[in-house]
Amino acid sequence: MERIAMSMEDVLEKSDKSCPLIVVDNQVVDLSEFLRWHPGGLAVLLANLGRDASADFHHVSAHARPGVRKKLRQLVVAEIDDVPLPEAWISLAELLDYVRLVRNSFAVQFDTERNPVHDLIYLGQSCCHMLDDHVRALLLRFSALLDRTADPVLLQQLDNLSTDAQALVEVSLAKADAITAASHARWIQQHCVTLLDDVLACSTAAARALRTSRAETAHHVEQAISLIEHWIHNTTEAMRNDA
Repeated sequence: MERIAMSMEDVLEKSDKSCPLIVVDNQVVDLSEFLRWHPGGLAVLLANLGRDASADFHHVSAHARPGVRKKLRQLVVAEIDDVPLPEAWISLAELLDYVRLVRNSFAVQFDTERNPVHDLIYLGQSCCHMLDDHVRALLLRFSALLDRTADPVLLQQLDNLSTDAQALVEVSLAKADAITAASHARWIQQHCVTLLDDVLACSTAAARALRTSRAETAHHVEQAISLIEHWIHNTTEAMRNDA
């Protein structure tokens, strides 16, 4: 395959199981033919899709072997066309990677072979962790990019949603109903991944816009905050209707 130049935003946004891309040392690596053969297992690769995995790659001493280096070169399909962000917006690049990492963790969690009740416990805990930590962090960090504080009313609504989510999971577990548990686990996973995909799209659009328009970048950041706000409201309503 002919080498091309790709932006980090494209890698972040386009990579998935059908197009599994990671970045190592500013080179884009296509894992399509390697996922099932990775000696370290599939999970570690899926957790890093769309990310710069250079630090993790070099942390494994076996990766320094000539055979591994040769295999890596064979999987390279593009070079990163890296355009440095303005210093004031360096945190946007860190935020992009953070969103992608959380998105990856949710995308691989649902397991059809696992006991549905256990699956709900696992995903329910992950959802509450996402509400308590990740979504809150996103609101705080996106707001900081716009030089303002996060809306305290929205943060309170997020706290209330976390309480509702925990209660819904506990009710489902009390029923010990495999069908209900499987349905709720799948809904949690898909709902969280949808938000993270949408926020990732806004974040990558914001990064691209930095090349031409700071105002357009701010617009995309505002969109990301709005997406999170609507998601909180819609999720709250969905959970109350299901209670």
